[in-house]
Amino acid sequence: MSRELANPISDLFDAAVRHRTIKASCHCGNVGIFDPHALWYLFERKGWNDKLPAVRERMRCLQCYYAKRKRTLAMLELTSEAHTRQLPMPQISEWKRQLRRRR
Repeated sequence: MSRELANPISDLFDAAVRHRTIKASCHCGNVGIFDPHALWYLFERKGWNDKLPAVRERMRCLQCYYAKRKRTLAMLELTSEAHTRQLPMPQISEWKRQLRRRR
């Protein structure tokens, strides 16, 4: 039995620990691939819930926003592809403190 089946990825921190990028896609065809460490850090700074269903509700397509289309929920997928969207990365000390806290 593989380890991923025994411990499924449930939040952004789990995805970051396992180095799985987050691929968010919109119904219009726009796709963004985010570094999990940076996305986790954004949610941590804002105080938002980082569980994957809650992350899905926070994602918003900028192309649809500027075109004033109705907001739809993003589709999230865990991948190993290189990230395409840049967000500020957490400092090493902050990341290590969180790792120690969650052991």
